[in-house]
Amino acid sequence: MKPITLCLVQMGNKGLELVTAYPKVLPKKVLDELTYKSMPMSAKPGDFSSGSIGDLFYSSYIFQLPQEDVRHNIGAIIAVFEDMKYNLEGIKKTFSCIIKELDGKSLLKLDIIQEILPNLYTGFVKGVINIKISSIATISIKFNDMESSEEEKDYTEDLEEDLWR
Repeated sequence: MKPITLCLVQMGNKGLELVTAYPKVLPKKVLDELTYKSMPMSAKPGDFSSGSIGDLFYSSYIFQLPQEDVRHNIGAIIAVFEDMKYNLEGIKKTFSCIIKELDGKSLLKLDIIQEILPNLYTGFVKGVINIKISSIATISIKFNDMESSEEEKDYTEDLEEDLWR
């Protein structure tokens, strides 16, 4: 499961806005559409959504960005893929774990997520995530097989067998 890019989106003063993408491989038009589709109107922290834009597929994890003296903001971290053969649960667990770890260390801030995005991308590509988030905190996640663990199966044959029993 190798994403082609990871994106970070937040609710800005004028609506949803792309904070950054790594690597920067998608055209602006696709990034704009991804920005608006990745965080549904009713989204709340902890939500996970998936969808498609043209030939690309994405999954996003919504989280709350704590802020002092003002209302908390909401953000999303997004993985974009060239096909839909990726492990949704693996993406959800990885994003959830990273956000919880950052929040638990009071490090859940846009600038920190921006800083670790390249390491997170590299970790997805290599199958091992090791991100040092402070002098005392490191996030480590290993993936045996980042592809969907379920074997490809032709469900039409199963349906046909069930119908003719």
